[in-house]
Amino acid sequence: MRYARGATLALAMTLACSPLRSTPATRYRGMLLDARDLGADALRIETGRDARLREYVAQAGQPDFIVVGSETDVELVYVPAARVAHFHRDRPDGPTTVQEVTPIPTGLLHILPRDLRAGTPLPLNKGKYTACWTVDLPARSCRTCCATLTSCVTDCGQEGSTDTPRQNAM
Repeated sequence: MRYARGATLALAMTLACSPLRSTPATRYRGMLLDARDLGADALRIETGRDARLREYVAQAGQPDFIVVGSETDVELVYVPAARVAHFHRDRPDGPTTVQEVTPIPTGLLHILPRDLRAGTPLPLNKGKYTACWTVDLPARSCRTCCATLTSCVTDCGQEGSTDTPRQNAM
């Protein structure tokens, strides 16, 4: 009986705590990925979902890194060009706005994985450090924070609101 209870509890915990990355649409959410590795699949999924993002990549070329910060926010990082392109939709099926930031925000630069092909320096992240950066869109401000390379969250303030996004999303 004791073992049956343990097995039942383990099964319940597994089902209750199943990861959000269980579907193709959510698999890469909250991750900073090399766009020539796992990020290539994330980029393929996101360009398939969003025509504006697809057109941008067709014109600007393959990014070095991608961050899928939320269901409505994607960031493409171009290291040699020192540019971040932030794509935001107010709702998953809504129109996309894009905002470019140059140079790469310091918070993001500090956690980029070393990639010699992209010319990325060694990350400055030593020890426990939450990296955050903000992209100002025409009607709101979006803040992305990463506690680790696989734990990133993007939060955008509401249109017309005086509230600012969370300073530390972790």
